[in-house]
Amino acid sequence: MSSAATPEPASVSGSLCLTLLTLTFAIPGIIGTVKVSTPPVVEAEMEKPISIPCVPEISTPSTMKYIQWFAMEKDTRQRIYFQDGESSTVDNATDYTGRIRVDKNYTLTIDHVKLGDERTFLCQVGAGSAGSNEAPTELKVYDAPEMPEIIPSATSISIMGTMPAEIASCRTRNGYPAPNITWYKDRMPLQATAMMNDKIYMKSQATQEPSGLYTIVSTLYYLPEKKDKDSKFYCEVSYRMPLGVHRMMESIRISIAITYPTENVELLIQPSVLKESDNMTMECKSDGSSSVEYTFYKVLDGIEETFDNNGNTMEVSRVKRVDSGVYGCRVLDFEVEDKEFNVNKTVTINYLDPIVLTPKGPYIFTEGDRNVNLYCDAKGSKPTSVVWTKHKTVVSSANELSLPVVTFDDSGNYSCKVTVPTVPNLARQKSISIIVKGPPQVNCTETTFHKNGPHMNLTCVFKGYPAPEVTCSVKEAPTIRHHRQNNYVVVVSELILPLTVEVLQLTCNGTNVHGSEAYNFIVNEGSMGVPTTGSPTADVTHNRSSGGVVIVVIIVCILLLAILGAVLYFLYKKGKIPCGRSGKQDITRTDAHDDIVVEVKNDQKVPEETVLLQGVNGEKKPSSDQERKEYADLRSEET
Repeated sequence: MSSAATPEPASVSGSLCLTLLTLTFAIPGIIGTVKVSTPPVVEAEMEKPISIPCVPEISTPSTMKYIQWFAMEKDTRQRIYFQDGESSTVDNATDYTGRIRVDKNYTLTIDHVKLGDERTFLCQVGAGSAGSNEAPTELKVYDAPEMPEIIPSATSISIMGTMPAEIASCRTRNGYPAPNITWYKDRMPLQATAMMNDKIYMKSQATQEPSGLYTIVSTLYYLPEKKDKDSKFYCEVSYRMPLGVHRMMESIRISIAITYPTENVELLIQPSVLKESDNMTMECKSDGSSSVEYTFYKVLDGIEETFDNNGNTMEVSRVKRVDSGVYGCRVLDFEVEDKEFNVNKTVTINYLDPIVLTPKGPYIFTEGDRNVNLYCDAKGSKPTSVVWTKHKTVVSSANELSLPVVTFDDSGNYSCKVTVPTVPNLARQKSISIIVKGPPQVNCTETTFHKNGPHMNLTCVFKGYPAPEVTCSVKEAPTIRHHRQNNYVVVVSELILPLTVEVLQLTCNGTNVHGSEAYNFIVNEGSMGVPTTGSPTADVTHNRSSGGVVIVVIIVCILLLAILGAVLYFLYKKGKIPCGRSGKQDITRTDAHDDIVVEVKNDQKVPEETVLLQGVNGEKKPSSDQERKEYADLRSEET
């Protein structure tokens, strides 16, 4: 019976274990659960690293845990990483061997992302009795395309066409995903469709290269208008990058070659204001772009004369006043049937005749002449302006040069310039020489100085025409030079005289064919005082006279001597003055001619002619032949 009774408890125990096992599988929460979280989508840029986080959640603690990463290839999974406890392994012989790593938080990092990495990755986590779970992440890869390249059409496009023609092609390479191309004209997008029409459309073609990247080519077809001749066309490539960033690139701007018929013709003439000897350039401009033929012509006495020319420009060299007239050009456009374009202009060649001076030269006047007038004029195509100048200074702003009273200062070289104010650089100029003849004029100054004794420096300036001869009443003839200045002669005489104890009387005289002028001065040593510092001084009296004045002075001196003689005779008769040999006195006279220097000084710039006076101490006067010779010399200098 025991033997019969023995199996019954074992049967009860087995049933209990089976029941507990069944409950364990039927109620998983009793033992534990595993949850895995990964982002559903991750975006990466080619050749850069990307990380995919994996976050497991286990409801009950477990010491047994493992993690695996898988890369999906269509419906097949391939393990690329395994970690169990402290040990980890990167699977060999996969596309990710050497390119991935997993940190302590189970985050997968892929280096140098490739286009082939665009797939789904699985993160699987197991926790022993708690079970296991996994979560997928889809990796999307992006790559920026190259700069767009625009290629214009090789042929010109006529606006006379009826259907759109190929304008240009735009190409961009190596982008992923495939980028988009948009066409622009003058910064405005063109509403081009893929459907053919009679105004504008485009054709696009996408090619996937062996690398998996895309090349996009878009061709624009457009029916241009004449205003499009100055328009700029270009294309824009737009593409997307990770994190929702949208970018774009523009091609270079191009102009399209279009042809259009002539509508208007314009004739340009340069320079706009012409004068004789100018080179005249004519340019015929048409607003068409098609092939045209240009013909230049001139209308002379109602007859048209054509020129030989090549192209739309023509030049007439060194025009003259007789070249004034009507000039024009004709344009023949081969795209415009039965129509010839013609335009012309009236051209005036400005001129200015040679200057006429009234009266004619030679211009030799006498000092003191009154109301001398010279006239300068030249006929021109337009009103003229006249200016007289002397030494670059304007002396008259009219055609008349007026000299109310002629003086030596009126001598010199004058220039008359005639201009046409409304015509640039149209002018004529003529120079004349005015000579004023007359007797000499003199001006003297005296200064004293001390050098090995007291001295007097006497400087006399004579001017006149013809050249005055200068003489001074000294024993030794000084060397005197003279210069022509403003067509009269200036003679500067400088005498350095030692001052002696006696009274020194000196006369300098200038003479020419028109008269003479003298300068008389007296140095009285007896009244001279020598200061302790500075230069010695002397009592100096002088006068300047002409020939008539000298006669008056002589008569006055004779009268004074007669009065003095009468007084002395009266005193003698009264016995007031003793007379005898004992009353005689010696009179000693010291020569005052030592160290006499005569030198010319001229502080003004004058013509370069210099003449050495002859016969300084003599009374020789210039003849009329000499006067004529000097004037001839002046005229030769002007030439």
